[in-house]
Amino acid sequence: MRKTILSIFAASVVLSAGAYDMTRASVHDPSIVLEPTSQTYYIFGSHRATAKTTDLMNWTEVTAPWQTATSDDAANSEAFTTPEVTKVTIGGQEVDFPAFNAMAWSAKGSDDYSIDGNMWAPDVIYNEAMGKWCMYLSINGVSWYSSIILLTADNIEGPYRYQAPVVISGFYADDNYKETDLELALGSLTSLPDRYATGTAWGNRYPNCIDPCVFYDEEGKLWMAYGSWSGGIWMLELDENTGLRDYDVEYTQVGTGDGITVDPYFGKKIAGGYYVSGEGAYIEHIGDYYFLFVTYGGLSAGGDASDYNNGGYQMRVFRSENPDGPYVDASGTKAIYTSYRLNFGPNATDNRGVNIFGAYGEWGYQTVNEYSERSQGHNSIIDAEDGRTYLVYHTRFQNLWNWHQVRVHQVFQNEDGWLVAAPFEYTGEEVTNDDVKNTQQIATSDIPGNYKLLIHKYKLDHLNKELVTPIEIELDANGNISGDATGSWEITSGTSYITLTIDDREYKGVMVEQMLEQTTNKAAAFTAMAKNGMTVWGYRYDKTTSIANIENATSINDSKMYDLQGREITNPIGKGLYIKKGKKFIVQ
Repeated sequence: MRKTILSIFAASVVLSAGAYDMTRASVHDPSIVLEPTSQTYYIFGSHRATAKTTDLMNWTEVTAPWQTATSDDAANSEAFTTPEVTKVTIGGQEVDFPAFNAMAWSAKGSDDYSIDGNMWAPDVIYNEAMGKWCMYLSINGVSWYSSIILLTADNIEGPYRYQAPVVISGFYADDNYKETDLELALGSLTSLPDRYATGTAWGNRYPNCIDPCVFYDEEGKLWMAYGSWSGGIWMLELDENTGLRDYDVEYTQVGTGDGITVDPYFGKKIAGGYYVSGEGAYIEHIGDYYFLFVTYGGLSAGGDASDYNNGGYQMRVFRSENPDGPYVDASGTKAIYTSYRLNFGPNATDNRGVNIFGAYGEWGYQTVNEYSERSQGHNSIIDAEDGRTYLVYHTRFQNLWNWHQVRVHQVFQNEDGWLVAAPFEYTGEEVTNDDVKNTQQIATSDIPGNYKLLIHKYKLDHLNKELVTPIEIELDANGNISGDATGSWEITSGTSYITLTIDDREYKGVMVEQMLEQTTNKAAAFTAMAKNGMTVWGYRYDKTTSIANIENATSINDSKMYDLQGREITNPIGKGLYIKKGKKFIVQ
């Protein structure tokens, strides 16, 4: 017995040094990118929030400064007024580029506009042709007066200098389109085309130009997805040599009125429309597909009757074989809407998009009580060089108002190539995407046992802060499931693919070993999805190391503590393994 205890303790000490030490970051709308030389991941978010990490667990805050012609640390009010680019090539001819004042444009819709708080959701990418880090930044304004602008830097941490606008919204009145690049895209105009003269009904038809996602396709072509709610998510082709719009690409109008799906200026619609919710688009090529993430619902934590959408952020997933679509969910439903539909909340009439997960709690040791997660979204995802795929998002919590933090989960592909998220936060697990396809991570004999099961459902009631909590099931050695849900399970031999039938619904997924968030407990865990877009998570709870939690020495005196010989310890000294309330705890 003594030898067994010492072996557990020794393993725990090693793991506690590197497996669950976490330094958190609060970055809203995190967009992830890898700096290859230092092998450092950066996340860039709204309101200039930035952080970096080498292990995706411990984050350090960063401030990327703005650059102008006269300053390497310019104020927000000075940074976006004068673009550095004055010429652009169209059809082989160099033409003048408008001196677009992004801040002044966004101020058109408000008498008391401030740029502070209106720098939203940047996306950063390295452009090899330019030899620059390119930041695509939303400059938000009231009444659709928004733009996405390009800034560049020699170093990923800046300083970043404003180059030019990429796309602009809100030119629906008078001749203010003359301030934009509309005529560069469409040719010389004598007046504003009627289709843009929408007045305050702009959002019925066209996007608010925010939330960029810029990516290279598998052929090396540069694209930008953008937009939010209202007119939907759109796509433009960019010029790889300038990082700006490719003005030599022409878009022929498709559709009329509010049903336009291809527009000569805004490009091609790929999702949303008709004021359905949906923002924070992010696209990544994984396996054989381009995956489109769109976050439905409102960003708040819910529970506030004065909030018109009562929170409800929820990531939905679509995929396509082409970068510009069409994008569809697992049932084949397109991401583009043809009329208004309520697509989140308890009264939703449309559940399209794979619900990779939603609000949940009482799960493991971390996501419990007030730290139960809700309103997760505006994510990014990276198919990383280390052979793994990571989902990065911000989350709010059950009873912590609108405070938020970043979370990272590893993501796998099931047998059908759809994405399924690991049921626990990434804590250094080493299994790769190839391992899932080619090895069985959990032996068949180790699968039977008692499991906690989360069924992630649609139509959560965010006004009442509804979340899903686990039920208990048993997987037996004969492939049966019993308990609070019934069905069957089957592992695909030689792989980590698992198929579960739960209450007559088939789920396909992956089974791996995971750490139970900030403990040394390891458990067999599965994540799987059904064709209707619902997902399930499970973990075996009857076979762990039985170490319940990690404690700081300053927080251990709230109840009696004992050493491993059963002697009461008033003030434990040093790091070690102790017993409190009948469970083993590590003091570090």
